[in-house]
Amino acid sequence: MASRLDNIIRLRKWELDEKRRVLATLQAEEDAIIARLDALEQEVAVQSQSGGQLEVSPTTLGIYLEGARVRADMLEAELEAQAEKVAEQQDIVAEAFRELKTFEIAREQEMKRIALKEAREEQAAFDELGIQAHMREDAFGLS
Repeated sequence: MASRLDNIIRLRKWELDEKRRVLATLQAEEDAIIARLDALEQEVAVQSQSGGQLEVSPTTLGIYLEGARVRADMLEAELEAQAEKVAEQQDIVAEAFRELKTFEIAREQEMKRIALKEAREEQAAFDELGIQAHMREDAFGLS
């Protein structure tokens, strides 16, 4: 039974590792979206500052800023969707961890049960040896 549980635990650990890898990938994608959003914000700040210094028409700057706002909205929506995927995957990882823990606890209980059974058998063997020794003493009148 213990080896069967060991195999199940090994499989569950592998599955948990796979789910954690998926989560790490999703989190990396989320970080990339955040980085793109930050880069866009910095670009807008630079363009806004340089727009006042250079001979740029207000119309051109306005069109640029509107495009940047649209891109930022798209990135925000993408970020929100990615955050939902990450949250879902975190739930999947947590559930896989709970399942693994259940099998690990079962294995520990099984090992304790086996150890207790072996200790009882050993004690019974020692008790039998003691009884036989006592009977021999009585049979030979050594007591």
